[in-house]
Amino acid sequence: MEILQKALNWKHTQKIITFVIILNAAVLGILTSRSLTVDEIALLEAIDKGCLVIFTIELVAKLLVYRRSFWSEGWNIFDFVIVLTSIIFISSSVSVIRAFRIFRLLKALAEFPELQILVSSMLKAIPSMSWALMLLFIIFYIFGVFGSSLFGEDFPELFGDIGGSMFTLFQVMTFESWATAVARPIMAVYSYAWIYFLIFILLTAITLLNVMVGIVVEAVGSISEAAKQKAAEEAAKNAPPDVRTANEIEAEIRTHLSQIEELLQKRQLAAKE
Repeated sequence: MEILQKALNWKHTQKIITFVIILNAAVLGILTSRSLTVDEIALLEAIDKGCLVIFTIELVAKLLVYRRSFWSEGWNIFDFVIVLTSIIFISSSVSVIRAFRIFRLLKALAEFPELQILVSSMLKAIPSMSWALMLLFIIFYIFGVFGSSLFGEDFPELFGDIGGSMFTLFQVMTFESWATAVARPIMAVYSYAWIYFLIFILLTAITLLNVMVGIVVEAVGSISEAAKQKAAEEAAKNAPPDVRTANEIEAEIRTHLSQIEELLQKRQLAAKE
């Protein structure tokens, strides 16, 4: 068991697993080619199975070393589900099910703390993002109804109904040929249409989308700070007994200085007497 723990904590273990993840993803991408020969497919399938064997060995080693504590970490459970589903579907002949093997690339989330921070931040931002998305939908709906009423008669392919109008507004918000394909043709018929598009872009692409970015950035900051604090606590817990923090050293120095000041004051009083 000690050997397994040393192997898991070895500084090159993560690099090896990362290389296997990238290799596995590359193999699965190459397997999508229709020009491969039977021998090439067999070789790539063998490499794919070898990668899965390595993932399984890593998972079993973690289960044996960490035991119950393995299940206390959410990313370990995520890794377990990914590997287990890959083992279940490895012998499937259904192409759709076999395509799910690419989800093994998600193992990278369990290997890199930086990716974990990003995913955790996005999950944490969902409640606030949901309200922002609701407001965005309301704006889309209002401008969609207005657009259908104003421009639907002359431009039914763009604003013929509420669904088409909202899709057109999505194109405008993402700036996908919005000026040449949407705005300018309508402005040639309705000269005041620029006001409609200007207000919509200011509310959505410039204001609300930046609000969403701000929500995610704030979540990333808070999750990163929590991760740093947790890492510092674990480092302090695992530090040798003779290693003290800067605060402890500063407190000890202040104590000694106060004692020295007291001694000096007593000597001064004694000298005066």
